[in-house]
Order: sequence, then structure tokens, then C-alpha cells
Amino acid sequence: MLEVMFIGAFVVVGMNWTLTLNFLCLMFIFFLLEVYDDGVYLVKLIMILLSLWLVMMMFFSVEFNEQKFVLKLMFMMVLYFLEVVFYSDSLIMFYIGFEASVIPILLIIFGWGYQPDRLEAGFYMIMYTVFFSLPLLLSIFLWEFMLISMNSIILVFLLAFLVKFPLFGLHLWLTRAHVEAPVYGSMILAGVMLKLGGYGLFKISFLGGDLILFSSEWLIVYSIFGGVILSMICFMQSDMKVLIAYSSIIHMSLVLSGILTMSELGMNGGIYMMVGHGLCSSGLFCMLGFVYNRTNSRSIYVNKGLLTVLPVGSLWWFMFCMGNISFPPSLNLAGELCLFITLVGWDSLIVFLLIFLSFLSSMYSIYLYSFSQHGLFCKNYSFNSFSLRESLVMFLHWIPLNVLMLDLSFLSFY
Repeated sequence: MLEVMFIGAFVVVGMNWTLTLNFLCLMFIFFLLEVYDDGVYLVKLIMILLSLWLVMMMFFSVEFNEQKFVLKLMFMMVLYFLEVVFYSDSLIMFYIGFEASVIPILLIIFGWGYQPDRLEAGFYMIMYTVFFSLPLLLSIFLWEFMLISMNSIILVFLLAFLVKFPLFGLHLWLTRAHVEAPVYGSMILAGVMLKLGGYGLFKISFLGGDLILFSSEWLIVYSIFGGVILSMICFMQSDMKVLIAYSSIIHMSLVLSGILTMSELGMNGGIYMMVGHGLCSSGLFCMLGFVYNRTNSRSIYVNKGLLTVLPVGSLWWFMFCMGNISFPPSLNLAGELCLFITLVGWDSLIVFLLIFLSFLSSMYSIYLYSFSQHGLFCKNYSFNSFSLRESLVMFLHWIPLNVLMLDLSFLSFY
């Protein structure tokens, strides 16, 4: 409980900018020394450090004069509940953090969202989460009191985590939430919230890995097929935020398939891809938020020719679109290679779906970059170029995304 008290103290004093950054650094060092081990403890460490890093990026993404007390409190609540999820050993505490982490995201969407549709988007998110997670709570109680076997409830566990990934068909809440959320809401949604499903699968794999393997063969094929369908849908989107949101779901469909094979290489590839995607997708949403603050539009038809007016921004668009393609030395490359090898080894016939998925996922990233950066800029007014703060945020996203590739042993599951 010392760790929970430590995070609680951080929440109380974290309303000050300087103290917030200092406490983030202290927590980084504390968990690095405390949690580092093999197996599930290493996954805990990785997810905790990813949460800390992205919450710090959320602070940086907001201008200093807009950092109100209530907004900082929301950031601290997000971080606190995520740490409860990742650090707790009991399934009950895991469930409490798992569900409570949705509350600050919902309040951020309601309080700082852009359009009146944010109320409907928040309702979508709550209904999907509660409807699929209440059976998980009941199953945890029954299993911990030994009233039912893990064999009987493994599908209930899987379903709750598949909604968080989310699986194709259960993904409608995520696109709505991304569109209505402000830039920092989308950053934490894509960066960490989508990883709760992956972490949940890692956690229950120690309780029933064989059961997951035997009961999820159809899920692996369905997830890859859903990724192919969503890749095609990406080419029909005019809203850049929806396109980036769909790309997140596509990457997570690949991660889900790799983890469900329950192989060592698939587990490692899932970790590489989750960390890489968390940094890359958060960077893309952050970049789009900076552009939206200048043009007041997310339309790919309005935001054309940005290369002529925001050359520094174009550089960052290129860097993160290449990361989204899994171009070396991005960490996404290591993740995709491990996951592709795992899935082809699981069933060689799935290689045809993987070819389509890899090709289409590369093409929609090129489509996003080329359509937004080239062409005739249609605005007739000027605006400021990138500030030092905004460039720093993008740099702090890009550096770990590409440097971690140099030593994958830090992120290896075994």
C-alpha cells in the first residue's frame, strides 16, 4: 500500500506544475527500482512507465494559461486509477481500477469536448464498458470464492478485455470517444486505455493460458479479418481524427491475435507493439490537436498544403506517419515482425490476410500524410508556427519510440 499512498500524495501536491514534474520523475525511479522483475512484474513496470510518460506529455500538450485546477485533477485521477490497475495483484482491485479509469476520461470528454455530440459519445463509452464488465465482476467473485472453475468463465474474462482493445464489432465507442475528446483525452485513450485489455490478457494468462489458447482460435482469424475491413474503411474517412482512431483499432487487432496464440514470441511482440503504438498514436493525436488549434478543422479536405505554412509540423507528421507504417527504427517494426512470425507459425494460411493488412495499413498512413501536407492551402489567414513547447512534446514522443528499438531486452516478456 506504500505505492498507493505515494501516488495519493502526488495527486494532492500535483496541482503545481513544477511539483508535478518532480513527482513524475520520482515515481519513475521508484517503480523502476521496486517492480523490475521477470514475467508479469515486467509487464507492470512497462505499463506503469508508459502511463507516467504519457500523462507528462498530456501536461505539456496544454498551454500554461489553460491549465486549470480541475483539468489537472482529471489528469491525476487518470494516472492514479491506471496505477491501481497495473500495480494491483488481486483481481478485485484490478477490476476497480479497470472500471474507475473510465470516469476521468468521461469527465474530460464532457467538460472539455468540442461538440454537443460529446454527451452521446460518453454515453456510448459508459454503456459498452459497464455492459461487458459487470459479468467480469460477478465471475471474479465466483472464482475467488471457488464457486466456479476458470474453465467456465474464461470467455467472460475475454469479452471484457476485448471491448477495451477493442475487437472489431465492439469498437464503435472508441471512434466516438476519440472524435469528441480534446487532444489530451485522445492521447491517454490511445496511449494507455487501449492497453488495459492487453494487460488483462497478460494477467489472466497466468491463470488459464491453455484455456485461452483452446477457446480463441476463431478470435484470432476474426480479429485479423476485422483489421483488414477497418483498413479499407480508413480510405473513406475525411475526418483525420477518425482515421487515426481506426488505425489504433487496426494495430490492436494484430496485437490481440498475437497474444491469443499464447506463444513467447507473440507475447513479446504484443508488448513491443503496445508500447510503440502508445507513443506513436499519442503523437499523431497530439499533432492533430496542434493543427486543429490553428485551422479549427479536422477535415482532410480543409487541412491541405500544410507543408507550405507549417514546415516543422510537416516534419513531425512525416516522422509519426512513418512510425505508424512500422518503418525502422520504430519500435512498431519489432512488434509487427514478431507478431507476423507468430501468426504465420500458428497457421500458414493466415499469411494472405496478413499481406492485405500490412499493405492497406501502410497505404492509409501514406494517404493521411500526402493529402494533409500537399496541395493548395485554402485558408486566407496566417497563424503562428510551432512553438518550442509543441516541438518538445513531439520530440519526447518520438525519441522513446525509436530509441527503445536499440535494446529490446528491456521490453522482453521472458
